Amino acid sequence: MKKILGISVFVFCMMLLVSCGGGSSSSENGEADSNVPKCGNGKIDEGEVCDGEVACWEAGHFYPEGKATCNSDCTARDTSKCMARDPNDNCGNFQIDSGESCEQGNTKPCSELQGGSFTQGDAACRRDCRGWNVENCSNGGKIRPCSYILDCVKKCAGDASCESSCKAEGTDQGASLYADLEKCAASCGGVADEECLTNNCYDQYYACNPNQKCGNGKIDEGEICENKETKPCQELNTADKEWQPINEAVCNSECSGWDTYSCVDINALTCFQVYECAQECADSECEAACIAKTWPAAKAKYDTMKECLTKNECVVDEECMNGVCKFQADACKTHLTCGNGNIDNYEICEKGEHIDCGDIKDSDGQSMYEANTGSAYCNQNCTEYGVTMCYRFCSCSEVKACIDSECGGYPNSNAENTDEKKACMEECESWGSKIGKGEAAGYRQLIESCCEQDNQGNVGACGWDSSTCLQNAPSQANATCGTEDNPKCPY
Repeated sequence: MKKILGISVFVFCMMLLVSCGGGSSSSENGEADSNVPKCGNGKIDEGEVCDGEVACWEAGHFYPEGKATCNSDCTARDTSKCMARDPNDNCGNFQIDSGESCEQGNTKPCSELQGGSFTQGDAACRRDCRGWNVENCSNGGKIRPCSYILDCVKKCAGDASCESSCKAEGTDQGASLYADLEKCAASCGGVADEECLTNNCYDQYYACNPNQKCGNGKIDEGEICENKETKPCQELNTADKEWQPINEAVCNSECSGWDTYSCVDINALTCFQVYECAQECADSECEAACIAKTWPAAKAKYDTMKECLTKNECVVDEECMNGVCKFQADACKTHLTCGNGNIDNYEICEKGEHIDCGDIKDSDGQSMYEANTGSAYCNQNCTEYGVTMCYRFCSCSEVKACIDSECGGYPNSNAENTDEKKACMEECESWGSKIGKGEAAGYRQLIESCCEQDNQGNVGACGWDSSTCLQNAPSQANATCGTEDNPKCPY
C-alpha cells in the first residue's frame, strides 16, 4: 500500500512540475502563472475568503477556543468546532465597548498589568473581554501554571522523566500548587482520576485549576453565581440601575458577576409608549427618534401594529385598535406585562387563567354563555377570554329558525350548498347551547356525509341531492330537535 501511495505522489508531483513549466511559478515574461493553484499558499488571494486555519474569534462572533479551518478550495470556513457567542455579547466585535478592558486578539505586556507582580510574558485578553489572562505571565523564565503541569503530567502516562520535565516548566507558585495536589492525589492513585480529585482533593484541585471552578455546580468562594445560571433582570435592580421586568441575566464565564446583555433599561419605551410618543410627531424623523428609545422585541410589536393600521387605512387609529387591529394593538399594549402574574393596565386576566364560560358577563352583568358546559381561557395578550369552548343559549329549533331567517333555509341541493351558505349556517349554529348546537350541527353534517347505496353497493345521490338522506337525517341525528325557548337566544 505504501509503495502504491509513493508512486501516486511521485506521478502527481511530476505532473505538477510539467504543468508548471519545469517547476517555475512564472511565465516566460516574468509574470505569475495564473494556472498555479493559490489556495494553500497562506495568503487570501482574489476569489478566496480564507487560506489556512485561524482562531475561532477571527472567523466570526465566536468564543476564542478552537480553530476555524478553511475548505479545500478556500471559498468558505468551517466553524463547526467553534462556539457561537450570544448576539448581544459585544465581546468579540473588534471594538472595546463599555465595561470591556480589551478585545479578542489583544495582548499586553505582563509587566504593565495592575499590581506589578509580573516581569515577563504577554497577557492575552480574556474570553469575556473584561480583563487579562495571566497564564503566560511570570517573574522569571518559568511561565507555566499548575493547570499546565497537571495536563502535561497526565499525558506522560507514568513516564518519570516526562513528568519531571513538565514540573520543571512551572512557575514557583505553579510547582508548589501541583506538589500539594500530587500529595493529596495519592489517595486517588494519582492525578489522572479527575472525579476522585474533585471529590477528595477539592481545595487542591481547584487551587491548581481556578478557571474550572466556575461551572463545577457549586458556588465557591469568590463566586456569586454558577456558569450559565440565569436570573430575572429586575432582580439585579439597584438604586443606580434598574431593568424592565423582562428577560434574564446570565452568569459570566468566571462566575464573578452577571452579564446583562439581554436586559432592558427601565427607561426604555414599551411598544405602546412608542406609539404615544409617535402620535405627538409631525414627521418620520421624530417617529424614528421615538422608536430608538425602545428595544427590538417592542419595536417588532409596534411595526406589526402599524402595518395593520396602515393596511386598513384607519382614519382614526383608536377605532381600528378596537376593531380590525384589536389583536395587534392588544399585543402592543401588554407585551411587557402579560404573563407577569399581575392584572396590569389593559389586561383583564393572566396567562393560563381560566373561568367557567358562564362567568363571562355583558355590560349589564348578564351571562353571555351557557354555564357548566366549558371553560374560557385567558388569551395570549391577557386582554380577553377565548370562548371557542363556550356555548350560547339557542335550542336546536331556534338554530334552525336562525338558518331560515338569516341563510334562506337549508340548501335544496348540493349546488346551493355554497361556501357562503355553509358559513351562514355555521354562524347560526354557533349561537346554540351545548345540546342545541350538537343537534343542529349533527343534522347538517349527517346529510352532507350521506350517500344512497343500493343492494349491490352502487352509490347514488349524495347530500342535499338525496331525498333518502334528508328523510333519514332527523331519525338518526335529532329526531326531536329540542324546541325549548331561552330568553337569551335572539331567535
